[in-house]
Amino acid sequence: MVDILHGPKAAEQHRRHPRRREKPNLGMFLRRFTGVDEKILASVPQERSRYTSLGGVVVSTALIAGTSVLGALTLLSQASPLYLLPVAVLWGLIIANIDRFLITSLTGDSVGWSRWGNLLIRLALAVVIGVFIAEPLTLKIFQERLDRQIMVERDQVISLTESRYKQCNPLKGSAPAGVNCADFILDGGDQALAVEGNMTQRQSVLKAAEDRLAADIEEQGKLEERSGQECYGLKVSNRTTGVFGNGPECKVRKNELNTFIANHDIPQQRAEVAKLKAELGSLAADRASAETERATALSKKITERVEEKKRAYTDIGLLDRWEALGTVAGQSGMVNFAHWLLRIIFVLLDCMPIISKMLNGKTEYDRLLTQELRAGSACHEAELNFTTRQRTGEYEIRLREEERRLKAERGRIDRDQRVDEASRDDEIDRLARTFMSSMPTHR
Repeated sequence: MVDILHGPKAAEQHRRHPRRREKPNLGMFLRRFTGVDEKILASVPQERSRYTSLGGVVVSTALIAGTSVLGALTLLSQASPLYLLPVAVLWGLIIANIDRFLITSLTGDSVGWSRWGNLLIRLALAVVIGVFIAEPLTLKIFQERLDRQIMVERDQVISLTESRYKQCNPLKGSAPAGVNCADFILDGGDQALAVEGNMTQRQSVLKAAEDRLAADIEEQGKLEERSGQECYGLKVSNRTTGVFGNGPECKVRKNELNTFIANHDIPQQRAEVAKLKAELGSLAADRASAETERATALSKKITERVEEKKRAYTDIGLLDRWEALGTVAGQSGMVNFAHWLLRIIFVLLDCMPIISKMLNGKTEYDRLLTQELRAGSACHEAELNFTTRQRTGEYEIRLREEERRLKAERGRIDRDQRVDEASRDDEIDRLARTFMSSMPTHR
């Protein structure tokens, strides 16, 4: 390619004074990450420092990417970083290879909107990679603060859960209105509820018995008062006659009183009321015992549910820290500023190779690479034309030879056919003469 790029004179000088092959060094190692061609770069050694620096940026981005994913993996897993190191190295190499592709893909002849379109697409890809690198590293940097925020939020959730269980499972009565208890109802046993229902029933029976007893006592008192007033001759308008003694009206009033006493056994009613009160006292003791058992069962179940919630919060995952980062950033302006600052730094760092190529524009190396690509394309096209012409020539020669062979074969076939026809004519003549000679002569 030197002949095509620099002409015959330069090629002759190159043959007389061949360039010594550069020994591998750190600069060459860094330039490998930019995809540069050392043979072409040897013609413009002044640009080695530029591509060495560009390779250093790519390597730095790859190292930061590896460190970032290593931090993310340590947040996700409790394994030793030594076991996670190969994954981090592999990720760093992937990022380096992507950046190398982005750099090498910007070299070419595209100009105008085509070049800017390619540049914007590659820049957008670099921005996405930069954000993907920045987030895990940001989580690792703020890990302690985020873990504290997560623990505070989890303590609040646990306290709220315990309070909700207690509200939805009261020791007496039902849950308060307006509280969502769909998933917080616990079974504390039905013994206390059964005793409560029995007590409610007995209380209603006692209330009816007490009301009936009070009404009967009141009615008996009225009857006794009226009988006494009639028998003692106390004059009450429209109620008594005012005649003293055991007269007809006095007997009637006494009969009414005796009949009422006979039909309404007040002592028996008092005994029943006393019995109901004693039963209610016994049920109250049973209810207190059942409520104690229910309270113990509910307390135990609430403790179990709360402990289950605490066990579910044992580990802190990557998504937990990511959500906590949004909360902390919303609470603290300084954390929000540091978060965005890290994002911008890593995005710019990953975009630096593309930005550098954009700022430098077309370099001398790019010009030589373009000429090299064109020369290679021209040589390949010439070689392809030569190969095509060579093969078509061979086929033409073989075609002509085949035509000559076919022509000779057709001539041979024609000659054989003529010989066969002549032989048939001679045979026919011979047979005719033989036939004529065999016929008798008529006189």
